[in-house]
Amino acid sequence: MLAAVRQLKREYELDHFSWEANESDQTEAEQVAQDLEDHKLTAALNSELQENLNLVRCAVHTLQLAILDVVNKTDEDVKKLTEVAKKCQSVKFKSAFEIQGARHPPVWGVTRWGGIYEMISCFLQQRTFFEKLAEQFPEIDLSQSWTFAEHYEEAFRPLFLCTKKMEAAHVSLSEFYLEWMIAIQKVKKLQSNPFSAPLVETLTSRLANLRGSRAFKMALYLDTRLNFAGSTLFSSDEKEEIQGYIVETWNRIKHLRSPTATTTTSEQDNSQCSLTEENENDLLLAELFGGGRMNPSMANGNNFNQQLKAIEVEPRCNFNFDVWKFWIDRKNTHPELSAVAAVVQATPSNQVSVERAFSALALVLTTIRAKLDQDTLSNILMIKLNKQIFEKVIGKLSKWNDNE
Repeated sequence: MLAAVRQLKREYELDHFSWEANESDQTEAEQVAQDLEDHKLTAALNSELQENLNLVRCAVHTLQLAILDVVNKTDEDVKKLTEVAKKCQSVKFKSAFEIQGARHPPVWGVTRWGGIYEMISCFLQQRTFFEKLAEQFPEIDLSQSWTFAEHYEEAFRPLFLCTKKMEAAHVSLSEFYLEWMIAIQKVKKLQSNPFSAPLVETLTSRLANLRGSRAFKMALYLDTRLNFAGSTLFSSDEKEEIQGYIVETWNRIKHLRSPTATTTTSEQDNSQCSLTEENENDLLLAELFGGGRMNPSMANGNNFNQQLKAIEVEPRCNFNFDVWKFWIDRKNTHPELSAVAAVVQATPSNQVSVERAFSALALVLTTIRAKLDQDTLSNILMIKLNKQIFEKVIGKLSKWNDNE
């Protein structure tokens, strides 16, 4: 996919869409028409996506790469533990596990995030059992690997917990950034652990690379937990660069909106905006961009740029601050920034939702249900993948067998 995106961007940069036909040569004109038809899709994408198509790497996958930078499957201790985990699956050890009620250590797989950690953690949780079992079966003796396992479990636990949290639900880019930073701080405190220093180094390096994307920069800039008065997260040049990205994003949003829809939205915002909409406890946040409360009809042009720059002088919000609600509440007073923030906050930090969708598809579209038509399959997946939302609205729907 990355290669495909890069190829598209290269094609966009090629200025080969101005075709000149020779009026006196009909054959050449026909060839030009054919060429234009062949490049129709690419030409359309050129005007649509040039300088607007940017890569957003899966942050959770990048986290796993950082883990493998320090310890991977080629490590001798990992290979030994994996070998023992596989042996434990044999019939030879079945009775011993059943009598003690012990769990088989999971054999990690390349497609399972945190697999090595789960395997090592399982060994440590049942260390006494495995040590006794090794007395009877020397081939599974791990006496030379227990110290490694203890250090590994301690150092990589914050990263495992971070991964699991990111897998659970949609997580915005700024939220992931905060969780990543917390994980770094936890690992940094383990000064006596041999994995601490190299982990902190690779985590810091890979996080810096993630921050290079436009989406990531905008997400951090629009989060007042990170970008506030006195924050050293961005330099002055970086702030100006990000402000330019935000303006470009707003222009793109404005371009996609039809004139009718834009007018209607503006009229609705103006008619609904009043001072009574904000309670007393929220007045400080409502006056987000300094000075007095903003009239929505003024939120455009230079005023938009002033609002954008004023984010830098806001006080820092606490860790549990709801950034999404913060910008939704300012939909009327700051429509441009609210629209951009909605896009940025909706940008996922990982591809978990996509992988979950493919897993759901595999469970639904089995060999005995292979004849499901496309609409039925789409409807089933829509409900399955949005179970929480569906459960909230199902009570409001009429009963399917209600004749009234």
